[in-house]
Amino acid sequence: MAEQYDLVIIGGGNAGYIPAIRASQLGMSVALVEKREGGHLGGTCLNLGCIPTKALLHTAHLLHDAQNGEDFGVKTGEVELDYPQAAKRRQQVVDQLRRGVQGLMKKNKVTVYNGKGSFVEPKKIKVELNDGGEEELEGKNILISAGSEVNTLPGLEFDGEKVISSDDVVTNNESYPKSVIILGSGAVGVEFASMYNDFGTEVTVVELLDRIVPLEDPEVSKELQKAYKNRGIKVLTGTKADPESLDTSGEGVKLKVEGKNGEETLEAEKLLVAVGRKTTAEYLNLDATKVETNKRGEIQVDEFYRTAEDGVYAAGDIVGGYWLAHAAGHEGIIAVEHMAGEDPMPLDQDLVPRVTYCRPEIASFGLTEEQAKEQGYEVRVGKFPFQAIGKALIEGEPNGFFKIVADEETDLILGMHAIGPKVTDLIAEGVFAKMVEGTPEEISMSVHAHPSLAEVIGEAAMATEGHAIHM
Repeated sequence: MAEQYDLVIIGGGNAGYIPAIRASQLGMSVALVEKREGGHLGGTCLNLGCIPTKALLHTAHLLHDAQNGEDFGVKTGEVELDYPQAAKRRQQVVDQLRRGVQGLMKKNKVTVYNGKGSFVEPKKIKVELNDGGEEELEGKNILISAGSEVNTLPGLEFDGEKVISSDDVVTNNESYPKSVIILGSGAVGVEFASMYNDFGTEVTVVELLDRIVPLEDPEVSKELQKAYKNRGIKVLTGTKADPESLDTSGEGVKLKVEGKNGEETLEAEKLLVAVGRKTTAEYLNLDATKVETNKRGEIQVDEFYRTAEDGVYAAGDIVGGYWLAHAAGHEGIIAVEHMAGEDPMPLDQDLVPRVTYCRPEIASFGLTEEQAKEQGYEVRVGKFPFQAIGKALIEGEPNGFFKIVADEETDLILGMHAIGPKVTDLIAEGVFAKMVEGTPEEISMSVHAHPSLAEVIGEAAMATEGHAIHM
């Protein structure tokens, strides 16, 4: 006989374990099914994505600071990277957070099953346990949060040695390449380009579109490309790779690319393919339900994350949208609150912050200036450089800017776009301001501590109103 629960969740990432906690708080009995070996919860973010990559990026930043300490009057002698130790610390951070999530499951009385879950019936889940055997779970409600996995292009299949993915980078404990070709310049591509460059690796970034970080504001793309050029990172935009030309027969890799200057053959120790992710819905046996997917394998849901099957919800990467851990958690919470008869507010996609931890950092939310105009808005823009912010000069990171896009008619904030020091933290002020229908004028009226990096937001807000002080 199947074990009975109010809610069965398939997938233990942010869209799974976070709503599991919220469901427990709402009085539900909850089962959580996670297929990852070892039963590690936290999904890609904790195990292979956000956390381990940022741990390595922090090492890279410290290395850069140490190597340039003399500018600040700090002489350290010869500085070198101990990669095995960096990898060890990366894993320590991951392990500590894993234990934290496990503790939260116990605290909230969430029953965790380590295995692969799939539908037998719309409300019945079969779990093929990783240590052998099967379990059947039946839920009044089901939440699918199966996540996503790294994607590649035909002909560029991962071998874990010469053709690698981001997963391979964060599970490598021994060494790093002396040269690398990075295919793709989204968040993953530019983060690893930044990290490897700080490690001393020769880096070439290849991007098919006409600018790097192509989903960001064009001015942000231009600023990052300038910064990468100054750092010695080779960036090839408007350049197409030829997968059929891939040659791994030698010590490294060779790959032909074609761009504005014709065709050339790139050579490096490794090829890191960072062209995006794909959903992992194949094993779920969705044919046993009325759940619908699109051509990309994304489950179709409404604003409360209900699928076409009554009582079956889905959240996180598996439903598309912004494939971000923080968005996934909020989606899952909305889903379980709706199940419980609460009245949750649907997630406004324009309130989801997009953050990239390269050096300099990138952060944004909402509409770019170009998108706002395309949607018919008369826009007012305020932009302020970090170069005029005392704290940025003190910290030796004066490059970049903060940009606010507002509606001319209502003065409401449409979006913010930033590149520079700590902008992944600073962007939260803007998100909150937009959520409460704040205006640039109101931001400029709030007192920002001096000296602080946050002053850039106040100045950008004043620039939107036409009266920035320090520029």
